[in-house]
Amino acid sequence: MRYLNKIIFLNSAHIPYAEVKLDGNVHFIGTQGVGKSTLLRALLFFYNADKLRLGIPKEKKSFDAFYFPCPNSYIVYEVMRENGAYCVLALKNQGRVMFRFIDAPFDSKWFIDERKLVYGEWSQIREQVGKKHDISSLVSSYEMYRDIIFGNNRRQELLSFRKYAIVESAKYQNIPRTIQNVFLNTKLDADFIKDTIIRSMSDEDNSIDLNFYREQIKEFEQEYTDVSLWTKKEKNGEVLIRRIADKVIDAYRTLLNNRRLIGEGRRELNYAEHMAQELLPQYRLDIQESEAECNRVSRLIGEEQEKYGKERDKLSRELGVLDAQLKKTAAKRKHYEEIHIEDILQRVEQETIIEDERRRQEAMKAELEKSYQNVVDKYKALLEQLDMDLRAFRNSKTTLLNEHQAALMTQKEVLMQEWRKAETETREVFWEKTSSVDEMIAQLVHEETALKIQKAKVAHENPFAREMETNEQEFAEFTARQFQVETEIKEVELRIETLRQEAEKELEIAELKYQASLDEPKKQKADVEAEIRKIQNLLEKSKGSFSEWLDQNRKGWQENIGKVVDEEEILYNNVLNPQLAADSLSSSSLSLYGVSINLAAVERKFRTPKELKEQLAEKEQLRADIIKLLNDLQNQHEEDNKTLKGKYLLQIRKLNESLYAKKAEMQLLPQTEKKLKMQLLESKNRLAKWRNQQLSELEDKQNALIADKVKKEELKRQLEADLLRKLKVHQAEYNRQVKTETQKYEVFVQDIRTQIEEKQKQVDASRKKLLKAQHDELHGKGMDTQALDAYNKRIAELDAELAFVRKNRDVVAVYRNDKIELFDQEPAVRQERKNKAEALMMIEDKFRQRSERLKLQLSVTQEKLTKQQAALRKLEAGLNAVKNFRSDATLCPLGSSEIGEKITTKDCLAIVEELKRQIYEDSRTLDNFKKLSQDFLGKFSAHNTFHFNVSPVTEEEFIAFASNLCEFVDNDKISEYQKRISERYTGIIFRISKEVGDLTRREGDIGKTINDINRDFEERNFAGVIREIALRPLKSNDQLMILLLRIRDFAEENQFNMGEMDLFTTDSRQDVNAKAVKYLLAFMKGLLDEPNRKQLQVADTFKLEFRIKENDNDTGWVEKIANVGSDGTDILVKAMVNIMLINVFKEKASKKSGDFKIHCMMDEIGKLHPNNVKGILDFANRRNILLVNSSPTTYNVEDYKYTYLLSKDNRAYTKVTQLIKRL
Repeated sequence: MRYLNKIIFLNSAHIPYAEVKLDGNVHFIGTQGVGKSTLLRALLFFYNADKLRLGIPKEKKSFDAFYFPCPNSYIVYEVMRENGAYCVLALKNQGRVMFRFIDAPFDSKWFIDERKLVYGEWSQIREQVGKKHDISSLVSSYEMYRDIIFGNNRRQELLSFRKYAIVESAKYQNIPRTIQNVFLNTKLDADFIKDTIIRSMSDEDNSIDLNFYREQIKEFEQEYTDVSLWTKKEKNGEVLIRRIADKVIDAYRTLLNNRRLIGEGRRELNYAEHMAQELLPQYRLDIQESEAECNRVSRLIGEEQEKYGKERDKLSRELGVLDAQLKKTAAKRKHYEEIHIEDILQRVEQETIIEDERRRQEAMKAELEKSYQNVVDKYKALLEQLDMDLRAFRNSKTTLLNEHQAALMTQKEVLMQEWRKAETETREVFWEKTSSVDEMIAQLVHEETALKIQKAKVAHENPFAREMETNEQEFAEFTARQFQVETEIKEVELRIETLRQEAEKELEIAELKYQASLDEPKKQKADVEAEIRKIQNLLEKSKGSFSEWLDQNRKGWQENIGKVVDEEEILYNNVLNPQLAADSLSSSSLSLYGVSINLAAVERKFRTPKELKEQLAEKEQLRADIIKLLNDLQNQHEEDNKTLKGKYLLQIRKLNESLYAKKAEMQLLPQTEKKLKMQLLESKNRLAKWRNQQLSELEDKQNALIADKVKKEELKRQLEADLLRKLKVHQAEYNRQVKTETQKYEVFVQDIRTQIEEKQKQVDASRKKLLKAQHDELHGKGMDTQALDAYNKRIAELDAELAFVRKNRDVVAVYRNDKIELFDQEPAVRQERKNKAEALMMIEDKFRQRSERLKLQLSVTQEKLTKQQAALRKLEAGLNAVKNFRSDATLCPLGSSEIGEKITTKDCLAIVEELKRQIYEDSRTLDNFKKLSQDFLGKFSAHNTFHFNVSPVTEEEFIAFASNLCEFVDNDKISEYQKRISERYTGIIFRISKEVGDLTRREGDIGKTINDINRDFEERNFAGVIREIALRPLKSNDQLMILLLRIRDFAEENQFNMGEMDLFTTDSRQDVNAKAVKYLLAFMKGLLDEPNRKQLQVADTFKLEFRIKENDNDTGWVEKIANVGSDGTDILVKAMVNIMLINVFKEKASKKSGDFKIHCMMDEIGKLHPNNVKGILDFANRRNILLVNSSPTTYNVEDYKYTYLLSKDNRAYTKVTQLIKRL
């Protein structure tokens, strides 16, 4: 049997040297402060190796400082075992206490020199121990030390320490804990007792790993909430998150399509820019040619205008002269008609006849007067004098009249010249105005002709031809693109499927290779484990076996018997009951059943227990290596799979992005088709509208031109009327001035005539008197006076007529001159005027025709030039727009233009504007896409089930999210999540049910054990003062345990439809689902509320209470033992319970390696009644528990095997003296 046999102090705890035997009950006595507790703590340290739980007060020195004050301070624990004792050496190394194991009984010579002093150096001690005894390496870990002592030594590093175990158990912790609690007088509670009872029943760790469930279920609320978002319908039957997701996907696909269009636009821009650069020189050359043609035609028009102006002005002047002449002729004719020119001509033509007749009258008168000559001469002289006076008077007046008449003629000539000048100026102004009007009319006629031509052209002209051609081309490209996209989608889908199949194939191949790589290690592991089990079986059977008997009774048997008998069937058989035969007593006997054989050539196959243990350690190490290899292979396989999947996932993701972009484009194709058809229709409608509008505008212009031409013609007529009016005004003014001058002259003439008439009257009166006198005188002389009167009268008449002739002789001369110059020339003048007018019309027509032709030519050329200039401006504007576009890093990032060319009919400007619109639209689309994405992601937490990146920052992160969302929706992954999560958590529910069932499976055994403990107390109660010590189990009040019990009941109620359980269905199972979710959420919350709770154990399935009756004091049912009665009674009860609990676990631990003894230290034994001391000692010893107590004085000495007196010497060192040893 194994146990701690003694403890030796060397320069430790103020004890220079002391040996304390511990193979029985021990009692330390001594006054307070002498060191009793010091020894008990050192003993406790052997079991718990926990310096913080030795009961050392904080104000005292630390364990290391107090127990190991010197470099050569040691505590030695000698442990007894079946094959001899070994020592545990506690020493201080590098400032802390460590351990060494020495495989030999304690010998003081190892540590004490001949001077009775402890060696100062460890090397000296090692030398004293010698090489024949094993000395272990330093054990610095206290946990490792405890594992060695209590036999939790399956780890490779502990294999060499297995021989130092006092027991072999992995569940030893309650032994040192209970020993510690008894010594420290710790309150005894139900949890510790429950744990001890449960562990005593089985080594199985029947517990529910809460960390496992905490890990498994911590995301339940998140996962359930996330998946529910995809299944929860609104009142209208829609799923909100799906609607938002569709919007995100639509925005994403719109973004992808827009970016595809931007890419196409950039390629088209490259092509259009390239073509524009090539067209630019030709456009400029064409414009130069058109400008030169315009200048040439303009010059010709100017020359034609100048030529026409000169000819027109000349003819106009000539027409003016002819018109003036005709007007003068007409005026003259009218004047002559008014003065009855014919009568005047006729009377003037009679002048000679009148003069002849007058001469005859004069002759006849003279013949009559011949007889009265003297009278006649006298009166003739008088009459002549009168005539002379009258003639002189008249001549003077006539001269004056002539002068005035000459002045009048001069004035008339001046007035005539002024009139003609004014008339000429007026005509010139008229011609200038009419020329301008004629030009405007001619321009209007030209424009009207041009409008007629334009109207004819409009019917055939199509300004939208290029646009319509572009639309038709775009529609053709669209049709081709539609087919191409459909083909590309199929190709990408096929490529994705191919990649997936390739990935699956490679993964399958990798899995096969991996499984193949496991075959040999698994086989090796199975073989090694079979060997380990075989060795373990042999070792378990070694105790009491034939080989053990041979070790004890037949030295050297390994070289004879060991070579010829079966290891498993014979040597490790423990039911052979071997005995020594008579001849076997001699060590020289080598016979086997009376047969002596030579075994020198036979190889020994038997393995000693030590060799078995060494082989077991090797095999376990080999198994550990194989397991490590398997783990390494698994890790490598997982890493390779991850890499392989990553490789294909990256390709598939890129293809998916391309696929989503093409599908997005495909979705937009109907819209694009509709748009293109609408564009074609709109183009046709615009053409029809344009033609109607053009015709209407041209009609309006033509009507306006006609109206304007009518106005201009009216203006011309007004100008002509104004000309006539002004000419009449000028003529009237001329006539008025002539008339005024004539009237002045006529007034003057009249005055002269009046004077002449007065003179004539005076002369006539004188003449009449003279004639009367002559008549009277002649009559008196007998002349025929009647005949004379007749002659005189006739002469007077002829003189009057001659006077008229003389008066109108100039008029007749002027008339005859006018007749020659005017009247006779009038037909010729009129013909000439007609010719001139026709010539003017002819040059006007000729000018108009040539002008119209030239102007039309100029108009066409100018129109062509305008179009060319517009085209050039558009081309330059386009190139300038391209330049500005490319210089804008926002619109055209570096490298974005290096993507090739695409043939297009669109110009640079249109493409740039379209690109700008698309880029700005891209920005808006991106913002909208991001906003929708954030709206969508706002529904999820950062740790969402679907691993959505809820806080994307970069555009790439948004794109990656949308790509994943597309794949998520397109592949209906929510159904996979829904199924997987339902299966997972319903599986958790049923796993909880099973584990809770496993945990509560031993309820009956636990109850039986508690009853056995109660009976044991009843049957072995030695203390009369303790009337009753009882335990009772109750239902657990642990809320988490209660919840799991309910989950178990729920799972059992639904065990027959477990395959139908779906946490997200909304059918008739809604109540069941709601309960399942409620339980899972409650479980998750319970785990979160207790984050440090690692497991639920059997102890948590019930509640344990105590009841202690001490005399008349009843504690009632409580969970902690404290203040039962007096201090002594309280200590006694706790000691009894603790001893029983220690024994429960001790017995369980001893089932494998055999029973062993342990110590229970009580520092309060003095408080016990002496009668109870013997009882508690027997109570413990019957269970192989040795008590070590202390008290100030000795009592019940015969109850202890050893009694030691502790005292202080004069140097304050503690002296330990053995007083008595009971045999």
